[in-house]
Amino acid sequence: MFDTLLAKAFTIFAQVMVKFQPIWDKYKLLISLALGVAIGLVLGWGVFPVQWENANPGKLREDFRSVYLAAVAEDYARTNDIRAVREKLGMGLDLPKDRTIPWRANPEILKKDLDAAVKYAEAGRFNLGDKVTVLKRLQQDLPMMIDAWQADEAAAKKAAGGALNTLIRLLAALLLITLVAAALWFLFVGRKQKAAQPAAPTTVVSVPGVAAPVVGEVVGVGEAEPSSVKTYTYVLGDDYFDPSFSIEIGSEFFGECGIGISETLGAGEPKKVTAFETWLFDKSDIRTVTTILASEYAFEDPGLFEKLQPKREGDVLDEIKPGMEVVLETTALRVKARVIELEYAQGSNYPPNSYFQKVTFELRAWVKQPATNAA
Repeated sequence: MFDTLLAKAFTIFAQVMVKFQPIWDKYKLLISLALGVAIGLVLGWGVFPVQWENANPGKLREDFRSVYLAAVAEDYARTNDIRAVREKLGMGLDLPKDRTIPWRANPEILKKDLDAAVKYAEAGRFNLGDKVTVLKRLQQDLPMMIDAWQADEAAAKKAAGGALNTLIRLLAALLLITLVAAALWFLFVGRKQKAAQPAAPTTVVSVPGVAAPVVGEVVGVGEAEPSSVKTYTYVLGDDYFDPSFSIEIGSEFFGECGIGISETLGAGEPKKVTAFETWLFDKSDIRTVTTILASEYAFEDPGLFEKLQPKREGDVLDEIKPGMEVVLETTALRVKARVIELEYAQGSNYPPNSYFQKVTFELRAWVKQPATNAA
């Protein structure tokens, strides 16, 4: 009896496989994918479901987050222990460095959750009615805690050093040695080879509309018409403001200049721009000069002032003012950047005159090239 049933089962299986084989040959990739997804779902959701352990408070439901923040605020009001509060809010230096902790990855989320907790408390929900005062105190002190945490984290990263810093120093040393060797080669070998070659004829570039001076005299920049004049307007929300243009006479390229965003405040969109950077590149001496135009707040704030200070010789930091004019000059080029219109953003949580609502710039570029008199 059993043998008969087994034989029938094998017969049925063989008949099914014969009919299924053409389908399998034609759609085996799609069938395999569907079977794999189905098996994965069964294993992931049924046999081995995900079990959450040690979830951080930032991933709780909003009402649970509010209850947790109320407890933290109450503890802060009782102990005044800022370090302990920072640990509980995910801002401790000893916590994991991964960015899966929402409050650690983006402090703005923590601010919003604390705002929600205050609203719940003011509405008397979840038995938080008596926590309004302590929650508001924590809300008031939170920006100071976030700034202190970010400063501590930056200091810890700077002090970490390690193998990467050693490698960078080694590469810098090798680069310095290479540059010194190249300079020595140029001094002792390149000059001799250049001296042995016949002198090349001098290329003279004339600026249209300007009388040509004698050989070797530089065209008077203050007297000549600029080769290029551009006007650009930044408006709050233009987060990719970075216009530039080439400085040319005819088809000859001399360099490039432009202006863009240098520094912003806080996080989120739109960017709160507190400083611009105007720059000039001169191909004849292979360098770029820069002037940082900082807001009144950035220019007077010690931390931002130090951060914006130029790191290269020739670069400048200045406070932006309506009607002001800055000059960027290289061997062959000069650019005057003028602030035509300046309007600060108002009515925000940021200090007065800290970021811009609208700024209009005018860039004028001149080419300082030697020219010869007409015959």
